[in-house]
Amino acid sequence: MKKKATFLSIFVLLFALLSACTNNTGALIKPNENSMVIHIKNNSNIDFYSIEISTGGDIIGGISNADGSEIRKGDTLSKKYTDQGDFNLEGKKTFKFALLNEMEQKVPLKEITLELATNKEYSFEITGDSINEAGLKRIN
Repeated sequence: MKKKATFLSIFVLLFALLSACTNNTGALIKPNENSMVIHIKNNSNIDFYSIEISTGGDIIGGISNADGSEIRKGDTLSKKYTDQGDFNLEGKKTFKFALLNEMEQKVPLKEITLELATNKEYSFEITGDSINEAGLKRIN
């Protein structure tokens, strides 16, 4: 019985950890009345493995493939933000985006200020043919 409980605990922990990493090439994550979602599509020819998203020192996080593989052209990754004590989904907030390569070197993209709201999706695309030409633009 203890082995089953231990196994179940480990499974739940791994599931929780991996749920923060996503590669949504199929159905996109949808927001609800307590959340918003940022979708980022890679339309570039740049080699990178993660996208860092920070909000002015409040929260730093990122998105990547669960297996740590390269984010390929055409992949769409999503990050869900929940309205909670340390992250309020009301008002304006500035998001800073950066790409991380295989050596975890950071390439800053752009700062974008959004008017936040629950049950809302924000879509962006990464463009460029080289790391020096990397760009981010909002597509909705």
